[in-house]
Amino acid sequence: MKGKVISLSGQVIIYMPWFTLLITMMSFATPLTAQTGSLDFRLTIENMKMVNDLTMEFDLIIYDTDVSKPFELALVQAGIMINPAFSEGGVIKASLGEGSSQLIDAQQPQSIVFAKEANIIKLPSRTLKPLLKDAKPERRGTIISTNPAGTRICTIRLTNTVAFTNAPANLAFNFSKLPYPTTVSQYIDGINTPLICNEKNCVVKQ
Repeated sequence: MKGKVISLSGQVIIYMPWFTLLITMMSFATPLTAQTGSLDFRLTIENMKMVNDLTMEFDLIIYDTDVSKPFELALVQAGIMINPAFSEGGVIKASLGEGSSQLIDAQQPQSIVFAKEANIIKLPSRTLKPLLKDAKPERRGTIISTNPAGTRICTIRLTNTVAFTNAPANLAFNFSKLPYPTTVSQYIDGINTPLICNEKNCVVKQ
């Protein structure tokens, strides 16, 4: 069906059937739900345990949930909130379990801090040196395991100056820019590609 052309005071107005107009609009629309990168991973906090009254430990683990293609890790950074009542007013220090990381040497975490003012653990990522401009994409990062155990990023240890309370630690990933975001990126065709991180794929296992 053709649209009707009507002249009104020298102006031309084209009236199109509603379905033709809808198809036209859809052809120019940009998808608003498009996301960057893959959702085929899961980042978890698990194996939480009290070593003693002053020390708590847990593992940070990443899983490849799509066995059809390898997941090559580019970067991983964690911001982990903690219940302020858990410290009983003491001073918490965060440290890394020696030899606990299963990432390649160049990606294993080397530093970690606990920011008392924000009650957050900050685990920075390690950035690999960029390839030369004309270099071909090559495997550079850790290939994340698809087996049920996943790949351990590290074991995190929290040590308090006084005994921890019986209040729950309430560990939780933070995704906002402040005070410190949790981020994951993947090498896709050699390009460091940021991925979606939210409560669906970054979880705490009790």
